Amino acid sequence: MTAAANSGDLPYQIITNPTTGKQYRIGEDPKQLIGYGRWVPILAAWAAMFMAGILEYTWGALSGSMMAKHGWSLSSVFWMFSVYIIFESVASHPMTGFLRDHGILKVRYAVGIGAVLCGIVAYGLTATASGAWQLYLGYAFFGGIGSGMIYNSCINMTGKWYPDKQGWRNGFVDGGWAYGAVPWIIAIGGIAGDTGGANLRGFLTAFIWIQGISLTVIVLIAAFFMKDPPKNWWPAGVDPLNWSKYKRGQAHDLHANPPALKQYTTREMWRTPQPKWIGIQFALFVGASLFGVTYLFPFGEAMHLGIWAAAGGFAGFSLADGIFRPIYGYISQFIGRRMTMTYAYVVDGVFVLLTLWAGEARIPWLFAVLAVITGGLSGANFPMTSTIITDYYGSNFNAINYASIYSFKAIGGSFAGGIAALVMTGGVEVAGQPHWVNGFVFGAVLAFLATFVIYFLCKAPTLEQMKKAEAGAAEAAARRAAKRGEKTGRSAVT
Repeated sequence: MTAAANSGDLPYQIITNPTTGKQYRIGEDPKQLIGYGRWVPILAAWAAMFMAGILEYTWGALSGSMMAKHGWSLSSVFWMFSVYIIFESVASHPMTGFLRDHGILKVRYAVGIGAVLCGIVAYGLTATASGAWQLYLGYAFFGGIGSGMIYNSCINMTGKWYPDKQGWRNGFVDGGWAYGAVPWIIAIGGIAGDTGGANLRGFLTAFIWIQGISLTVIVLIAAFFMKDPPKNWWPAGVDPLNWSKYKRGQAHDLHANPPALKQYTTREMWRTPQPKWIGIQFALFVGASLFGVTYLFPFGEAMHLGIWAAAGGFAGFSLADGIFRPIYGYISQFIGRRMTMTYAYVVDGVFVLLTLWAGEARIPWLFAVLAVITGGLSGANFPMTSTIITDYYGSNFNAINYASIYSFKAIGGSFAGGIAALVMTGGVEVAGQPHWVNGFVFGAVLAFLATFVIYFLCKAPTLEQMKKAEAGAAEAAARRAAKRGEKTGRSAVT
C-alpha cells in the first residue's frame, strides 16, 4: 500500500489504494472544514427528518378527516398517498441527488427549498383545498417533491461524514422520519375523541396549517447547519488501507461491512448485478412497512378497538419504527447490514399476521402491542439500504446512487397504498368495509419475498465485478463521445 502526499501547503494528503485506485483525502479536521464537529450536521439532519416525515406518517391518521371532508372512499384517499410516494421517490430523489453530488445545489439550499415546498406550498394547498386536483397538486406533487429533497439530503450525510462508522448514526438520522409524527398522531386521537372516526371536523384546516408552519421553521433552522465534506474525505484516526489491523472493538463496523472497493459513479454502479436486486428488495419491504403506516389506524377503527387503541397502536408503530432504526444500525456494525435486514424482514412478516389476528380477535391492548413491535421491525429497511449503498459503492456519489435505488419506493408505495386497497376491496367498497385479511396477508408476503432477495441476491460487489463495470462504463462513454463527434461533424459539413 502506498500513500502520496499533495504538494504545497495543503492541510491534507491523498492516499491511493494501489489495487483499486480508490482515493482518500486525509488530514482535515471537521472543525477546519465547517467550523464545528461532524456531529453537528448529523444532528441537524435528524431535526429536519423529524419534521419532514410527518407528511408521510400522519396521512393514515388524517385519512378519516380527509374522507369525511371530501366524501372520498378509502381507495381514493390512499391512491393519493401512492401518488405522493411516486413524486417523493421517483421525481425528487434522483434530481436532488444529482444536483447535490455534482456540486450544483448545496445541501443546505436543497433542504431549505424542500422546507418551503412542504411546509408552505404543500400544506397551504392541502389546508385550503376544495377539490381533488388541489390535494394532488399540494400534498402529492409539492409535498412529494419537497419531502424527497429533504430526505435525500439528510439520509446521505452520515456516509459522507462517518464513512468508517456509519451504522447507528445513519439509523439515528433516519429514525426521525418515523417518530417525528408521533406527537401529531396522538394529538389527532385526542382532538377526535372516541367518536367520529378520528375526524377532526372543523379543526382540520387549522391543524394542517400548524403542521406546515412548524415544519418550515424547524427545517429551515436545521438547514443552516448542514454541510458536506470534500469528495473522498476520510477521518484521520483510521488508516483506510490497513483498517483490518485494528481489533474488532476499534473498527468493528469496517470488519463487518468492508468499505467500497472504489467510488462508483451511478453508471458504474448499475453495471454491477446488485443494484436491481437491492432496489427490488427495497420496493418489496417498503410495501410491507408502509402498509402499516397506511392502514393500521383505519383497521383499528374498523375493528372497533377504540380510538386510543387505534391511535396508540399507530403512534407506537411510528415511534418504534424510528427508535429501532439506530438499533439496527448498531447491530449491523457487528453482524453486517445484509444479515440484519434478513432477520428483521422475516420476523416482520410474522408479526404483520399476528397484528391482523389480534385486531380481528378484538383484543385492543394486544393489537396495540403487536402494532408497536411490527413498527420496530419495519424500521430496518430505510437506514440499512442507504448504508449498504455507501458500503458497496462509496460516499462520493451516494446521494444520487441511493436516489436511484430509493426510486423503487414508488413501487412499494403503490403496493402499500392503492394496490393494497385494490387487494382488499377488489375495486369496490363492500358494505363500507375492505377485506382486511387480504391486505395483511399481502403485506406479510411482501416481507417474506424481500427476505429471500436480500439474503440470496444482494452480496457485496467483487473486484471482478468492479473491473467489468468500469470497462463497461468506459466503453459506453466512448460510444457517446463518438456519436457526439459524428453529430458535430455533420453540423460542420452542413
